[in-house]
Amino acid sequence: MMNLNTDGMGASVQATIWLENEHWWLYAVHPSFAGLYARFHARNREHLQMAMTQTPELERTEYWEGELPRRQAAMEAGQAVHLVGFPKEGGDGEIGCLNSYWAIEHGDFRACTISFMVEHSLQGRGLMYAAAAPACREVLSRYRLHRIMATHLPENLRSAKLLRRLGFAVEGYARDFIIINGQWRDNVLLSLLEDS
Repeated sequence: MMNLNTDGMGASVQATIWLENEHWWLYAVHPSFAGLYARFHARNREHLQMAMTQTPELERTEYWEGELPRRQAAMEAGQAVHLVGFPKEGGDGEIGCLNSYWAIEHGDFRACTISFMVEHSLQGRGLMYAAAAPACREVLSRYRLHRIMATHLPENLRSAKLLRRLGFAVEGYARDFIIINGQWRDNVLLSLLEDS
């Protein structure tokens, strides 16, 4: 287990490892990660512009001090899975990736939606795949889901390639699907089924 120094001052926290493999420690989200989240977003401001709206509060610890307890509560209630990845090789104690499974639904639907972000300096090495592939399988199994849904901007070729490598199939194209950085943007719609 990795000893997490979340405040930059030498204090550590006992967070729960949700999944581990040769490349990653994937922890369940924890409120003490607030400073790490802020630094991740500050380092990756430009890199993440095709994935989400970039606002100044994302780079503030205070924002995450309010947001992360909500994400932890959703995870504890079985409504979401929020994973925080720390690379085993070359890691400096900072977040290397984030992988979330939002809006877990049961009943007749049995589905959720994936999102992922990787540290810009780690991209192109297959590390996001190494985190998301086992996590997708585990989420489908642990929560007895049938489908994980995903979207990406048409020009986001890295996300497109990763999702297809993970086994996601394109199911459609949605016009004006989401607002990113103040503009309505089209999205490609994909899904991964439990038996794919």
